[in-house]
Amino acid sequence: RALMMPYNRLQYLDIGVFEFNTELEYLDLSHNELRVISCHPTVNFKHLDLSFNAFAALPICKEFGNMSQLNFLGLSGSRVQSASVQPIAHLYISQVLLVLGDTYGEREDPECLQHINTGALHVVFPEKREFGFMLDVSVSTVNSLELSNIKCGHENSTCSHFLSALLKLRKNPGLSSLTLNNIETSWDSFLEILQSVWHSPVKYFSISNMTLQGQVEFRNFNYSDTSLKALSIHQVVSEVYSLPQKYIYGIFSNMNIQNFTVSGTRMLHMLCPSKVSPFLYLDFTDNLLTDTVFKDCRNLVELKTLSLQKNQLKKLENTILMSAEMKSLEKLDVSQNFLQYSEEENLCSWTESLLVLNLSSNMLTDSVFRCLPPK
Repeated sequence: RALMMPYNRLQYLDIGVFEFNTELEYLDLSHNELRVISCHPTVNFKHLDLSFNAFAALPICKEFGNMSQLNFLGLSGSRVQSASVQPIAHLYISQVLLVLGDTYGEREDPECLQHINTGALHVVFPEKREFGFMLDVSVSTVNSLELSNIKCGHENSTCSHFLSALLKLRKNPGLSSLTLNNIETSWDSFLEILQSVWHSPVKYFSISNMTLQGQVEFRNFNYSDTSLKALSIHQVVSEVYSLPQKYIYGIFSNMNIQNFTVSGTRMLHMLCPSKVSPFLYLDFTDNLLTDTVFKDCRNLVELKTLSLQKNQLKKLENTILMSAEMKSLEKLDVSQNFLQYSEEENLCSWTESLLVLNLSSNMLTDSVFRCLPPK
């Protein structure tokens, strides 16, 4: 029923070899060297992955149009034309992965993806190429969109092409989730990207593996008219050592969303929101936050879950004082820090709402049992 052969040296695929494998449903030939496909009436695959290969044109046979059960299709190619997508245009495929070859863009057909009928689309752009593509990724049926390998906004260049692609997403009111992977850009362009998504239909926005360069131009961030409910930022490297951190942290702390994650970014601090915040969930795992985080902060009264796992927290007393101002806090994770507790401080006023507390992998001794939350 399943055949997996990724990461080999396959160069030629004759679909006819599967003619008598009538029960084969899952075929993974990704990450090979496939250049040629020989078409043949085929079995009714549910999962077919031909991504990360060396095809020039998309490897879509007209026989693929008979795969009524297909729910995942992985493709790769340097030439992506509307005509090559037509054989599967009538199929609804739950997930489509499209890996664009290194020479993609020489004869671009910006509208080619509009013929794909899918709920989840992942487009992998060529690595180390400046984003100068015209491809329209605002497919009307897509509710989950993932884009990988975005490089723009370096030196004197801008992110105009990528920002144009993001602007077109507003045409799709059904788009709920947007994920960006492997991004190289400037701080200014990053804030422009964030602002653009802020005014789109996207509810869940995730960024991972981002490298930032350049200085920051001060501008007002417009928080109005957003559909966004959750923003996640993972694994960020800033190649700039002099930044207006208060300005950047201020943009983050005053976001009018419910869920915010920043992990693996070496973030040093986070400001208290300037007014009562709608934050319900904050995850700042794997950063460099210290005991001063949210000190005397009285504007996180709606917050229910807070993770400060794997940071630089040292004094449990400061964590206790921080939590005391969070009147709705139910879950607090401060594991994998350097926390110690001193009875001499005589501070033990946890927030009364706390139900789950994770203190694992710290430097606590028996004295901590004299100061645990009341519930």
